[in-house]
This record gives sequence, C-alpha cells and structure tokens, in this order.
Amino acid sequence: MVGQQGTGRTTLARQILLGTEEKLYWLTAAKALELVPFALLTTLCAQLPLKNAGSTPGEMISSLVQYTTNEKLCILLDQAEFADEQSAAVLAHLSVTRSIQLVMATTAVHELPQPLRGLRSDSHSKRIGLSALTFEDTEAILKHVLGGQVNSATVEMLLEFSGGNALHLRELTLDARTARALTLKGCYWTLDRQWNPQGSRITDLISSRLKDQPEEIREAVELLSVTGRLPYPLAQRLFGDLLSNLLDSRLAKLIVLSLDEATGERDLAVELSAGLSAQSVLSTLSPTKLRGYLQRADSAFPREVLTSQARARFTTHRVQLGIEVPASELFEDVVGSADARRFAQVVALTDSVRHESFTDKRMLEKLLVLRADALYELAKSEAALAVLKPLLRTGSAEVRGVAARIAFSGLARPDLALEIIESGPQDPVESRAFGLILRARAQQIVDSSKLREYARDERISPELRTACLAHAIIEDCYAGRPVDALEEVLDVVADGFWKSATPAVQSEIVFALPALMSALGGGGEALASILGDIDFTTLALNPSNYLTGIGIEFLEQGLAVEALGSFEQALALISVSDPYLVAGFTSSFAAAAAVMIGDIPRARLHYDMARSAPDVAGQIMRPLAQRYLLPVILELEGRQAALEHLQRCLAHADKFGRKLLRMRLLHDAWRLELSEDEAQLQAAAEQVQGPLARAIAGYAGVLDSLSEEGIERLCEVHASAGRPLYAAEFAHRASSRARNLGRRALATRLLGLCVELAAPLAAVNTPSLGRGRIVRSLLTEREYAVCVMAARGSSNQEIAEELFLSPRTVEGHLQRSYAKLGITDRRQLLPVSDSGAVFDEILDEDFKTIPVSGPKTT
Repeated sequence: MVGQQGTGRTTLARQILLGTEEKLYWLTAAKALELVPFALLTTLCAQLPLKNAGSTPGEMISSLVQYTTNEKLCILLDQAEFADEQSAAVLAHLSVTRSIQLVMATTAVHELPQPLRGLRSDSHSKRIGLSALTFEDTEAILKHVLGGQVNSATVEMLLEFSGGNALHLRELTLDARTARALTLKGCYWTLDRQWNPQGSRITDLISSRLKDQPEEIREAVELLSVTGRLPYPLAQRLFGDLLSNLLDSRLAKLIVLSLDEATGERDLAVELSAGLSAQSVLSTLSPTKLRGYLQRADSAFPREVLTSQARARFTTHRVQLGIEVPASELFEDVVGSADARRFAQVVALTDSVRHESFTDKRMLEKLLVLRADALYELAKSEAALAVLKPLLRTGSAEVRGVAARIAFSGLARPDLALEIIESGPQDPVESRAFGLILRARAQQIVDSSKLREYARDERISPELRTACLAHAIIEDCYAGRPVDALEEVLDVVADGFWKSATPAVQSEIVFALPALMSALGGGGEALASILGDIDFTTLALNPSNYLTGIGIEFLEQGLAVEALGSFEQALALISVSDPYLVAGFTSSFAAAAAVMIGDIPRARLHYDMARSAPDVAGQIMRPLAQRYLLPVILELEGRQAALEHLQRCLAHADKFGRKLLRMRLLHDAWRLELSEDEAQLQAAAEQVQGPLARAIAGYAGVLDSLSEEGIERLCEVHASAGRPLYAAEFAHRASSRARNLGRRALATRLLGLCVELAAPLAAVNTPSLGRGRIVRSLLTEREYAVCVMAARGSSNQEIAEELFLSPRTVEGHLQRSYAKLGITDRRQLLPVSDSGAVFDEILDEDFKTIPVSGPKTT
C-alpha cells in the first residue's frame, strides 16, 4: 500500500483487512528503531500467544515459524520503510513461504529495506498506489464528513489548498468550520472565498509534517512557500545542490508547464507537494522567518527575472511586514495582480499606500482605481466607491468609469452611475464608451455599431475595448445575427491580441458566450473550438457567475436537475458575496428549472427572490432571465398572467429590434401551449440566423404535412445540437397531431421517438413534452401503485403478481389513471422515487383482509 503521508494508506489497509479470516496483527515501524536489530520481530513475538518464544533472535524465529505452521497470520506493517533489516528479512521469508500474509504500508517502495523490497518479484504480490485526491474523491469525502451537498467551488478551493492530501483536506475542512468560513447556505456547504487557512489545526499539522525532516529540507519547503511555484532554472539558482534532496523528500515536485511535441523540450517548474500548499505553510512562519526568506530570495535572483506573479507575491509579503516598497515596483505589481484578476492581492498591496510617496499623480490615481475595482469585485462596493469619491471631479475618465460601474452593478444605482459618467462634448472617448456600455446594461437602446467603433479605438484600454465588443456581440445575438457574432468571436480568439491578452481582457469575451450558445441553439464544432482554446483556470472567473453560465446551458438542453444544482450552488456562493447583484437573475433560471421538475415550493422560493431583485440584476443578459420566467409565471400565477408577461417581453424585444428574442419568446409560447400560431413562429424564425432558427422555421410545414421523415429530420437537428428537450417536445406535438387526425400507427411511432429523445431528461416535464407526473392526490392508492410500477418498467403481469390483482384489473387502473393524468400511454409516465413506502402501505392493508385459509379475492 503505497502513498504519501496523509493519503490514508493505513486506513485503507485496515479496512481491507478487517474482512480477512486470519488473525490480524498491526505493527508500526519507527525511524528511531530502524537500526536496532530484530526490533520489529521482538514486538511481534510479544503480541503472539507463544508458550516459549525465547529471548534470542534464533529462538524467536524458531517459535514464530513453528506457530505459523498451524496458525495463519495476517500482519499489517505500517511505516514499513523504517523496518530494521533483520526483522524485514524474517517477515519477507515468512511471506514467501506463505506462512503469513504480509501487508505493508509505505511512502515509497524503493525506500523499503532490501528483503521487503525484493518481494516485488513475487508472483503473488500486489501493489496499491494511492495518488492525490481527484475532484470526485474530494467531493465524496466532503459530502460524507459534512453530511450534505457541497458547493463545487468549495470542493475546488479545498482540493487546491490540500494538494489532494486526505489528511490535509480533513484538517482544512475543520479549520474552515471553526473559523465559520464554511457554512451551510441553502442546501450546500459553501466556503467563503476570502478565507485563508491559518488556524491552529493547520499550524500543528504543518509542524508535525516537517519536524522529522532535516533542517535544510524544512527551510527549503518554507522558502518555496514564500516564493510560490518557481521555474526550474530559478529553483536551481535558489536551492543549488539541495534541490535534488528537496525533490527526493517528495515535499516538492516537478511539474510540466508546457511541452514542445516537435522537439520534446519541456518547460518545468518546482512547487510544493504532498498536500502542502503555500498558504498553509506560510501560516506557520513568524515575521522574522518570513523576512529572512525574502532576503534569501532577493539575493538569489533580481526582480527582473521573476514572473509577474512571483514579483507581486514578494511585494505582498513586504507590505505585510511593513517593509518600504518603491512606488514604481508597487505600481507594477498592483497592475499585474489586477490583470490576473487576483483581487484580494490587489487589496493587500494597496492597504497601506502612502500618497506622498507617489510623485506621479496619474500613477497614484491608477492605483486607487485598481484598489476600488478590487474592493468592488470582493463585494465591498460602498468602500470601493469611497476610495474614488475624492477623485470624481478632477479624475480621469477611467476614475469616473469605474465609479459608475460600482454604482450601477454594486449598489444598484443606475441613476447615480449615469450621473457620474454623463459625457459632454469635451469628455474623452473612454468616458463615452463607458456611458454606452452602462446604457446597454441598463436595457436602454444603444447603437451596436458605435460599440464596435469603440472596440477598435486604441485610445481606450484593452479591457474596456473588449467589453464594448462583448456587448456588441450580445446585441448581435439578440438582433438575430448569432452566426455573424460567432464568426467575430472566432476571429478574436484566433487573433494574436487574444493570445497575449490578460485574463481580465479575455474574461470579457467569455461573458458573451452564454448568450451566443443560447442564440445558436447549441454549441457546434465552431463554438467547441472556441471553448477548447480558452484556459478557464487562468481567467479567475467569479465562481457564481461561472456556475450560472453552466446552469443556463444545462437548462437549454433540458437537463433541469443538473441546472437546478448549478443555480443553487451559485446562489449559495452569492449569499456569501454578490458583487454583481445577480441573485435575482440566477433565481429566475432556478425557478424555471424547479418548474420543469415539478418542485413547486422551490420554484416559488426562487421566483420570489427574482421578483424582489433590483432592475439591474443580470444587466444586458436580463432578457434571457425574463424569457425563462414565462413557464414559472404560467405555473404559479396562471395562464392570463403568463400571456401578459409574454406580451411585455415581446413589446420589449420589438422596441429594441431584438428578432432572436422575439423568436425565442414565440417558441416558448408554442412549447407552453400559450400559442398555436405556427405561421407567426415561422415568420419570426425566418428573420434569424442559425441552426435553431432554421429548425423552428420548419415546424409549420412539417406539422401540416405530418411527414415522418421531416419530423425525424427536425428532431435530429435539435438533438445533434444538444437540445434533446426541443427535439422530444416536437416529436410529441407531432404525435398528438397524428393521433387527432386518426393516424394511430404514426402517432405511436412518434411517441416512441419522443420517449427515446426524452430519456436523458430525468424528472422533466413541460406542456409539449406530454409526460405524466404521477400525482398521488389525483389517483386512488391502487391507481398510484400501479402507475408507479408501470413507470418503473414492470409489465401488467408483473404488477398483477406483486399487488395480487388480475392483469385485466391492472389495465383498468392504468386506463383510468391515464385519463386523470392527461396521457395515453404508459411510456409517458414519469418515475417517482418514493415507491417502496407506497407498496408497503398497500400490501400491509391488503394482507389484513387475506383469509387464513383461502385465496385472496380481488
């Protein structure tokens, strides 16, 4: 059993061996005793019920061999690398002769004493290697430890901090709970993103991990926590000959940053390993130690050879220690941290800025702008605006732009935002660009060609230019030109500008992707290539925004269970920090997902949150959320309220010339059976680009002719684009129309197609999908039980045998149930999860009436 300290090798070995029939003895070797001859053998013999073990090694070996001839033993040897050579030889011999079953737990096979290492060649030997925890491992452990669902962003963060080490994960989790940074939000355990591991549990853990290491290795580990990941040449320069020993200790490792497949050349770096993270090790360092390590790093390499991240890291340490940092260096590191979207680091670097140390006032202003923006991103909007308030009258366009964004998105004050940014004829172009974006976010009509003009204007900062482009792309999608928008995004990602852009710039384009995917009606190869070219790990996207984007795509596919999980995880994070005020926006989608799976209480909860949100929630993406509220309002407030909401949304789309939104709204109305006007839907779709629009435009003709080939072709278009819900809904509507026209054979085949397409859509139903949710209050106990079993896949005969009925009676119950549930076929029944209790209830009641000596009658 091979694994680093804390990987759980001993625990796993014991669990495996608990089921063995042999007597189990657990020995733990000790480093202090590895040079003491026969130390382990003496310990083993002391535990065994030997009548006369003797006191010499020879006597002990003889007694042990004689004992194991008649009694099978299983020995778990923990920390086997510290076994003394003599005992190792005896245990290896007994293992080879099958006198004992030997299980060894060790950090590395090559560190075992030679006799034990030689067992590798034994044909009966088996090796289990425990690698670092994966995301799935971590999620499963946290669910078990915390007793509930865990936010995926929390899993990611704890996995990163723990380095995939099970023991470290446990201690970090307990530390976060003690600090009240890990709390239950809704139904998800959620970690505050601003938490840093620094409790006594972490300090004690790191100290215990390092105490047995030579002093030079301990210092190397601590120094690497100060520098963070180092390119291999710099690590060689810093550690010299010690680097190989550090890597051999497995407390640090080599990682491949890049690989040239043509030449085989690798770009390597050194970073902490074995569950150690820079954050956790740093928490154990005193200010004096930290200062000393900074001096060592300074003497090892000059500032200019460091990466931007390493420079900012060193500067942060200096600021925290109160060491004076030259203004130019501080400025450079703040800018680099902001570009990399490390907002907590920006705030830490600017916490004690001395204004008088900056002779260049423009440099100071930029520093304050970046501090304000970072505070806003960390959901501290009031403090952020207070930083910029003294600069609003005399400051640059960027000052006013950032202040306006904070007022708009952070404080939900569009009036104040527009007042701050209001442009005059003499204002610079950057102010006008900021103003246009704010108007777009506030759902005002804007000229998208003007946005593109600003996107090309090199007088404007790259981030603002990209934001203008992203808004123009979204407006193009809304206007019915998603194919043109996709081509533009492809050009941007292929351009050299994109590859050299900072994460802050790249994330602006990523902001437009959900609208683009929704507009096209699926991903497709072109969009997949874009997603493949984006390294999401470097973008440092807001986790709640990222989860909402993933949820929207799930919802478009009809995977409502998965969508609701993503939205509720996002809402849990938002409850800790909501810098963009998107709680109401995300709740709109969550309500729609809850309606699709029939969870009306959760739908109402999320709908109430959506209705109470400020008007800025969702900004330019708000029309997507408004569209998804249509089925929610239909379910919770009725048909008339839904029709009124539909008319408001259509009027808004027409006012802005948003042809795609008009088509999507009419399509939703058709899907929800609020409208049967397929000609109107066709006319709207014909004005929109893309595969989704082409499919929708064909609905009317195919349904009029009821061509089976045409129906299958349209379903295939939807399904191949990753939209099984729309495909299944269309197949069911076509089946219903065929049935109404008396074409029963075609109706049956199309219903089968619908069932096949809807198979991935667990628990989902919509008016057009035509499934039957087995509602207990509508059915008798018998009908309910029969439907539950039928939905489970049981035949009439099987149901009859289990419920003591005749097949004819079962069929009668099903037909009456179909009429009550509004379906025609057992394939339309949605399974339920509480079937066991229902059967027990009914069978218990039935058995009360069974005569003692006679058959049961129906």
